[in-house]
Amino acid sequence: MKKVSVVIPAYNKAELTVKSVESVLKQTYKNIELIVVDDGSTDNTAQLLKPYTDKIKYVYKKNSGACSARNLGISLAQGEYIGLLDCDDLYLPRKLELSVKFLEEHPDYGFVHSAAYFVDDRDNILRSFSHRLSRQNLLVRDLLLRDFICNSTVVVRKNCFDKTGGFDETIFTPGDWDMWLRLAENYKAGYINEPLVYYRISSSYNFKHIEQVKKEESIVLEKSFSRNPCLPLGLKNKAFSNLYYRSALSYLLTGNFKRAKEELLLAIIKNKLNPIPIFLMLYCMLAPKSLRFLVTKKVFRNFGL
Repeated sequence: MKKVSVVIPAYNKAELTVKSVESVLKQTYKNIELIVVDDGSTDNTAQLLKPYTDKIKYVYKKNSGACSARNLGISLAQGEYIGLLDCDDLYLPRKLELSVKFLEEHPDYGFVHSAAYFVDDRDNILRSFSHRLSRQNLLVRDLLLRDFICNSTVVVRKNCFDKTGGFDETIFTPGDWDMWLRLAENYKAGYINEPLVYYRISSSYNFKHIEQVKKEESIVLEKSFSRNPCLPLGLKNKAFSNLYYRSALSYLLTGNFKRAKEELLLAIIKNKLNPIPIFLMLYCMLAPKSLRFLVTKKVFRNFGL
């Protein structure tokens, strides 16, 4: 039996999917089952993966989202551990070796994640990502304020899904955040403070669907707080304040100052002790174009957008 099953949900990114597959096949750890779930691609993904048919399990399904593809892959997996890798991201060679080593040495931990490199379309490294809250004991209350677990770095014990359930197929963008919260509510999280994944930056979807992203993130928060009724109301207010703040930044970056101010006002109402939305509101009223330039510069510098 394979020790690790790596699940790659693929959709219309044929050449990048091949690179992701190759990054798994080049792992120093070899006891791997690789499952590619093609979520209804209309490009040449299937054709480009044909040379790998003896090394991967390829499954084609009707398009219904990455969460659905992940769930199918997990249901087919035979490994004790599940690696979750997006089709445009890459594992560095020792990713699985170090992840398995951690989980073997820490049997009381349910999953492990790591630092990452943010890269552009040509695999140029933009910056490394290692959030400070990942480098201490991960707490649900911290994760509610922001998703700081980098996608494609997570390796989970398969039996954890028996308790948490699968990915929520009714949400799209924050489906991974929803899963990390459910895992963190039930299991200890490990962290490897070394970049082990190339995480490809892409911002176009979020900027084109700001309201959808906001709505889905609201659903994730409401679900988590309903599962954890003992969490304080103040934490819920902070979490939603941060959500409105993120939405405001997206509107600022797209030049919609009216909606940005509305979202900043909501952020202030939810958490009057947070000075950042207040500062941005004043700046937005006095010098909106200048503020957009400053926010854009900061976001581009930090995330390579």
